[in-house]
Parts: sequence; structure tokens; C-alpha cells
Amino acid sequence: MTPQDVLPEPDATSMHIMLVDDEDDYHLITRMMLKKAGFRGRFSSFLDPAEAIEHLRNSQDQPDLLLVDINMPATDGFQFLESCKRDTLIKCDGTTVVMCSSSNRPVDMEMARQVHCVREYIEKPLTTEQFTRIAIDHTQRKQARQ
Repeated sequence: MTPQDVLPEPDATSMHIMLVDDEDDYHLITRMMLKKAGFRGRFSSFLDPAEAIEHLRNSQDQPDLLLVDINMPATDGFQFLESCKRDTLIKCDGTTVVMCSSSNRPVDMEMARQVHCVREYIEKPLTTEQFTRIAIDHTQRKQARQ
């Protein structure tokens, strides 16, 4: 293996992950998966998108990875991201946004592709392999900006 073939390790200690999902079980599953993947950074989780919006408004702490459920009551993932964009609560170049759904409806996948900040659409649950790939991609993009 040549040096250029070696992928950079994701910075598992300084990364901040934010999860916005109305299913409490998915929060537990995601925490367990992150632990299994060796994640040792910060993890913020919100069952209510309105609370996540409020947190982003009152904090200078941008998440590195933002996992957003699509189908939530009151405010769906697309509405949540529209609010973030309108109020400039996240910066697309600094935050990797991943839309998550338990369905693989083509209409959801197409809508996710249309959202500027969304880097990826995944079907729940997020796996350790997917997380590692997404974290490496985020790290590479972050290093390229520096």
C-alpha cells in the first residue's frame, strides 16, 4: 500500500456529532454504534427539532456531523434544515449533514439530493462502516480547507 492509498483516520476525539431524531430507540442504537466504531468525541442528541434549533441559535459550537431524521412529527428533517439555512445556524463547509430515514422512498432520496448541505442519505440504522466512511470524508474535506 502506498502512502497516498492510506485514508486519514477520523479525528474521533475532537469531532462533535449532533443527532436530531424523534425516536428515542434510535438515539440509543446510534450511541452504541458510535462506541463500537471507537468514537470518543462529543455527542449531542435531540428528540425535538425545535430544541435542536434553539441549541444551535444559542451556541457557537457547530457540529462536525449532523444526523437528521426525515420523518418527524411537527417539523420534518427538510423543514429543520430549511430553518437552519434561513437562520444560518450551520455552515455547510464545516458541517457534514446526513439525512437518515427508515424508509428508502425514492421521493425522500431525491428531495435529500436537492438540499445544498446534505452530503449523504442513509437508510437507518447508521452502520459503523458508514460512520467511518462519512467521518473520513469529513476529515479530508476539513484538511483540504486548511
